[in-house]
Amino acid sequence: MDITSISSAYTSLKIMREAVAALLDAKIESAAKQHINDALDKIGSVQDTLFYLREELSRLQAENHILSDKLKDKEEWDARIAEYQLEETAGGAVVYSFKRKPSHYACPSCINKKEIHILQDRRVLSGIFDCPGCAKTFPINPSQPLKGRAIIHPGLT
Repeated sequence: MDITSISSAYTSLKIMREAVAALLDAKIESAAKQHINDALDKIGSVQDTLFYLREELSRLQAENHILSDKLKDKEEWDARIAEYQLEETAGGAVVYSFKRKPSHYACPSCINKKEIHILQDRRVLSGIFDCPGCAKTFPINPSQPLKGRAIIHPGLT
């Protein structure tokens, strides 16, 4: 049953009630008036029930819409996060790595908040990456000097 059916039934009962009330005003004998009053009471009770059902249907439809939106959001998030896997990097950081191309890392703290922030490489020897969402740093890919060779820094010679 939809809201249109309930509204139509409500309107029909309202018209019927008005018609029965008009008959009552036509000065029908006393016994008939009692029966008509009883019928009017029953019609009024049915109208009240239909009004309640219409309101309840409207509430349930709104709740269904909200729950459908939440389910859609969850399914979309699940699809996005499925493209990442938790991994420990060479620098010892535990982050999410993207399974496809272009490869990148995402902040685990932000993912726990249902946000994906791609970690940004500082381009320093320590291999530190920053999260633009929460400003945490992660040792992703530290550069290690070659054994037995001296590192010569430009400008120091």
